[in-house]
Amino acid sequence: QFRLKNPELLLPCKRAPMAPKRGPSKGPKAKAKAKAKDPEEVALDALLVEAEQLFASREPDGKLDGSLKLEQFAEIVRETNRRFCMLWGEDPMKVIREEWAKSGGQSKKELSLADFKAWHPGFIMAAQADRTARLAAKDEALAAEKTRLDELFGKEGLWRFQMKDLKLALDEARRRGKTPLILDNTEGQRVEAFFMYSDSYVIECKKMIMGKAKGQTPEEVLEEERIRFFESKCFKFGRTVVFRLANTACDLLKMFNSEVFPSVALLDEEKVAAARENPNGVERSEFLPMAPDEDERWYLSSDVGINEKFNVVAISHFTPDNYQEFLADALPLRLMQPMLPQCD
Repeated sequence: QFRLKNPELLLPCKRAPMAPKRGPSKGPKAKAKAKAKDPEEVALDALLVEAEQLFASREPDGKLDGSLKLEQFAEIVRETNRRFCMLWGEDPMKVIREEWAKSGGQSKKELSLADFKAWHPGFIMAAQADRTARLAAKDEALAAEKTRLDELFGKEGLWRFQMKDLKLALDEARRRGKTPLILDNTEGQRVEAFFMYSDSYVIECKKMIMGKAKGQTPEEVLEEERIRFFESKCFKFGRTVVFRLANTACDLLKMFNSEVFPSVALLDEEKVAAARENPNGVERSEFLPMAPDEDERWYLSSDVGINEKFNVVAISHFTPDNYQEFLADALPLRLMQPMLPQCD
């Protein structure tokens, strides 16, 4: 007889046993996931916690069921003022009075913790908004001022501006490595008057011309100027040196320019800045030979050198239409920034 080798193969396939159905859970239902708080709610919670901490730190006995008087309330406002970089000035007394009334302290003569927590978050949020607004206004004002200055000083050639912007123009010219050449066409020469009353050292160029006309050599004229320059301690005290040209074309390029009084070097802001900012630079500059004696030479070459405030300007009465024609052979115009201050 025929006999199967594996009779079990003829049996029906067995199904894998099914997992038993889960019955209803006998435990409590799982809680739904809590909704996340928005940033404003988080900030408010933090301020309420802060209010409790402040209250406890200022309440005389450190009790949350105690009260704050005006003295402790004022300390909290002053502390907030410091926290926001003196938002309300050195003494925020006006704010203290206003907030004491808003909080209810003026009528109750004191504040409970509940009163304080009701007041504190709004106070802090208002302070934050106030500071943000002030910073934004400051940034806006700075941007507007930058735009205005770019319009005034952003172009090549002659700068025109109001007298109130004179100092800005002088600083900007030096920042660019240029010596200011001021065309003073104002009534009564107000620019000259400004420098005359600002303790500036004035070199009267017309006097130099007259000295030569009376028989002095340019060397003698410059020697006198050198002595007067050092007697006035221009380098030491950082004075503003004014070449007052008036209506002359005084030749500072050649005739009145020498080793003992290098007018061209003094009118070169880059050379002046190099010597002014680095005492070691004086030794390699054209200013050291100006020293009339060994003491002055030693002082100039010392660590003190030239005072950081030392600067030079030239003032002329010529107009925008003719200054280049008259001054091209008298001044190193390539080293200078011409400017025309105006009055309303």
